[in-house]
Amino acid sequence: MSETIDFSNASANDFNVGAQEVSQPEVQAEPQVETQVQSQVEPQVETKTETPEPVAPDPVSEPAREYNFKDDFIKGVVEFYEKTGDLAPYLQAKTVDFTNMPDEEILRRNLREEYQDLSDKAFERLYKQQVTDKFKLDADEWGEEDSELGRELLKVEASKLRNQYLDWQKSFAAPEPQPYYDQTAEMLQKFETEVKNSEFTKGFLGSKTLTIKTSDGEFNYEVPQADAVIDMTIDNDRFFSQFAGDQGQLDYAKWYKTVAYSQNPELFERSLINYGKTLGRSEVTKEIKNPITSPVGDVPTEGNGDFKTGLLQAFAMRGITK
Repeated sequence: MSETIDFSNASANDFNVGAQEVSQPEVQAEPQVETQVQSQVEPQVETKTETPEPVAPDPVSEPAREYNFKDDFIKGVVEFYEKTGDLAPYLQAKTVDFTNMPDEEILRRNLREEYQDLSDKAFERLYKQQVTDKFKLDADEWGEEDSELGRELLKVEASKLRNQYLDWQKSFAAPEPQPYYDQTAEMLQKFETEVKNSEFTKGFLGSKTLTIKTSDGEFNYEVPQADAVIDMTIDNDRFFSQFAGDQGQLDYAKWYKTVAYSQNPELFERSLINYGKTLGRSEVTKEIKNPITSPVGDVPTEGNGDFKTGLLQAFAMRGITK
């Protein structure tokens, strides 16, 4: 009789396949799979680089923007836009004609600005209550006399609001263009008049000389072109043109001499005079050490004219006076 096997409690060890015992699969196989998967995933996580989010600039350290506005009008428009982010009021101020706007439209506009969040249906009911009924504009409903009085009151109210709108428009108005005023030209004209009317200028043009004072007296330097000096005083471009070379470059030698003289004219003149004196003393010393001698035969004879006169001239040349 064959043995009955209870399969409900059977295990893999209870069976043989091909005369070999079937071993029970190890439970560790599943963790190995997890380890393998993790080993494949973990490097990806490690090598993954995250893009850093941009850091907002520090409002304290960030320098404030500065604008160079053409006028206060442009400045006001830009500032209004930066505060509100909307240029619609500016466009309305430039396009809406409040002067010729009907009185009822003035009140409607003002009421709508006060109650911007109301739906159109609710606003129309409000307008009827606050304007149409308040000022009794419907003559059929309120009578001609009450309606006429209501329109007068409406006109007064609309006039107040209209003036407010007009003042608001003026804040967006460009400044009135100013007539061109060339202040530089006026200053140059004034300077030219002062130069020509100066007593020194008049005296200079009359004598055409400049006086240079020294310790030994005064020296009058005659200016070759006195009128040109006045022209260069009035027009500085003519003055500076004197220092331009042939190819337009600056004549440094001439310029530096002029600048040095302008820094201290008295010292410059005194140095030149002292140098001139030194040259004069050198010439005198040279003549004393090396007197001029006339060659033999220079003394005139009777046949050549007056002997006495010729003899005196010969003595004079040797430094002998009568």
